[in-house]
Amino acid sequence: MSRQVRAVLLGSGLVAAHFLALRLLPSGSQAATNVSVGMLILAALLAALSAARTARRSAGRSRAGWTALAVGMVGWAFGESVWAFYVTFREGHAPFPNLGDAGFLIMVPGAVAGMVAVLGVRRGLLRVMLDGLLIAGSLLFLSWVFVLEGVYRAGNLTVAAKAVSLAYPLSDVLLAAVALILLPRAARGQRTTAALMLAAAVALSIGDLGFAYLNQHGTYNCGDPIDTGWVAGFVLIALAAHRVPSGRAERGQSVPFLPGLPYVPLTGAVLAAVALLARGERLTIFPAVLLGTVILLVLVRQMAALRDNTTLSRDLQRVVAQLHHLAYHDPLTGLGNRALFVERAQEAFDGPLALLYLDLDGFKPVNDRYGHAAGDALLVEVGALLRAETRDADLVARLGGDEFVVLMPGVTSRAEAGEVGARIEARLARPFTILGHRVVVGASVGVGVREPGDVSIDALLRRADALMYTAKSARRGRRVTDVPVGSSH
Repeated sequence: MSRQVRAVLLGSGLVAAHFLALRLLPSGSQAATNVSVGMLILAALLAALSAARTARRSAGRSRAGWTALAVGMVGWAFGESVWAFYVTFREGHAPFPNLGDAGFLIMVPGAVAGMVAVLGVRRGLLRVMLDGLLIAGSLLFLSWVFVLEGVYRAGNLTVAAKAVSLAYPLSDVLLAAVALILLPRAARGQRTTAALMLAAAVALSIGDLGFAYLNQHGTYNCGDPIDTGWVAGFVLIALAAHRVPSGRAERGQSVPFLPGLPYVPLTGAVLAAVALLARGERLTIFPAVLLGTVILLVLVRQMAALRDNTTLSRDLQRVVAQLHHLAYHDPLTGLGNRALFVERAQEAFDGPLALLYLDLDGFKPVNDRYGHAAGDALLVEVGALLRAETRDADLVARLGGDEFVVLMPGVTSRAEAGEVGARIEARLARPFTILGHRVVVGASVGVGVREPGDVSIDALLRRADALMYTAKSARRGRRVTDVPVGSSH
């Protein structure tokens, strides 16, 4: 049985044991109280321990995130321990609020900071913030309409008690909203972790909303079965930390159906408002303003999405241009490559056309003596020289190795093409300074001019190539001009 399976079974057993014990024990009894607070402290400490172990195995943002989660869980365990002191050791009801509530509320910023650091967003932050506000506002509307408004208006609670009672579910709304917006943006290897964190936020929300509702009516007792929501939440956090994969998680695309997730709670809020109005009830000022604000956020979010899409389209066009350049250019010299040469030659083949086929003499000794870095630097220098010695309308391309070609559309005179070849030969015969070394190379050049009998660029290129090798065989740096049979030139 794997460690993951054992952890799931242990966590499920803890949740089931807590719920069954509180169902079987008399409600409000000291035994139910002792079992509940003991298992709650245990679950929170297990979550803290699991997060701390993962923090120790992590680094950077991830370590900080799991550490913040561990601190939050310890804070909750402290709060529950204070409650245990009142209701267990003093065998009485705990005052509300008390010092333990501070520990409980520490958990929420720790959990939020932890999730943001572990599953954090590195781009599109404005849109993510709008998504979070949209989700939080919708969940707050639902919570207020069905639970929180009654808590707020309850006359049997002090102002401090009302504030703390509201702080719990409101904090859970924030926790759930953060989990929802981070889930679709989590790395591929962290999506299960993100889903477990979201489930934990939902479970904690159930516990806090149940606590707020029961406390409003004065019927909550420590050890109520609703406490199982908290146990389940901490178990899920422990499992989320326990199953984090080792190594860096691979970034992946968002889950397809989740980009529209912020609209799910919004739909629920709108339907709840419609149902209330259909029953003849009216929205009070706070939920009405809240719902209007959420709807306004939708419009702002759409504008942000349009801006992001425009930016993405511009980035995509730039990437396409870069890929197109890479597909048609030599990455070392920046000259055109064989693909660009063939394409441009085919476009110009119907008209006058000449080309120079060059092969460097003495390139291999430079490579062998001074290394490939020197050879690459020499090729870059040769490419720059060829561009400087040719027209803007000409295409200089590197076919591979130390072979280059100059495509000269519109040139019909063999003398003109030969003159360019001679000038290039003379310039390449001068010494180069490469990485502090003085090197001397030359070039063998084959000059070809398109004739009426040529049916493709391959024929002209092969003829110029053959003439170049003839020049190389005759003597180093000699130029041979393509002269058709029977020509006087």
